[in-house]
Amino acid sequence: MRIEIVQFDKDVCSGTYGRWLEEWGIDCQYLHPGDTQPLQSAPGDALMLLGGHMGVKDRGVHPLLDRCHAELPALVEQGKPILAICLGAQLLADALGGQALSGQRGERGVQKIHLTVAGVTDPLFYGLTNPFPSFQWHNDSFDLPESATHLAFTETCSGQVFRSNNAYGLQFHPEVDEQIIAGWCRRAKADGTALEEFRGVQEEYQNASQKILNNFLNMI
Repeated sequence: MRIEIVQFDKDVCSGTYGRWLEEWGIDCQYLHPGDTQPLQSAPGDALMLLGGHMGVKDRGVHPLLDRCHAELPALVEQGKPILAICLGAQLLADALGGQALSGQRGERGVQKIHLTVAGVTDPLFYGLTNPFPSFQWHNDSFDLPESATHLAFTETCSGQVFRSNNAYGLQFHPEVDEQIIAGWCRRAKADGTALEEFRGVQEEYQNASQKILNNFLNMI
């Protein structure tokens, strides 16, 4: 199995997801901001879109972001398995006819992810509790495409997870670890509240995150 991982921002990496995939023998191929390879020519069995400090509306100055936005509708229609995280989810929603929202419904720190009725039965969340804890670090958000199925929400941000065909958009971060969060806090000059919250649920968070990744792989 081969997964193409799109990293829009050098400071927002694949984290535990990249490490776990490699440990499990999955071939991971990365696309970085300077790469010009079209997504539709990528030979991977699935696609993972990561987060980033920029917004969907910054596509004009981020060619990789712009190229993904243009190519995603065709990939979704073809049934390509896609796992899009944070910025990736905002991009996916916007590309499919929803709307990326700048500076709205932002969240930082640990939040409880509540599954909708559809989310409870969706295979991506097989074996997870409802709700389950995950980590948030976003200023922007999205409104879902009309054709999408709404799978999860938080009290602050209704659009947490959606599905369109075999593509999933996740507003929360299932891939971070303590080191990544500490780095984000330093760059944002934030206090240690978010990091302390994460440490308090780290084991439960990692169990949920690993189940999500395993469930996604099982659908490929």
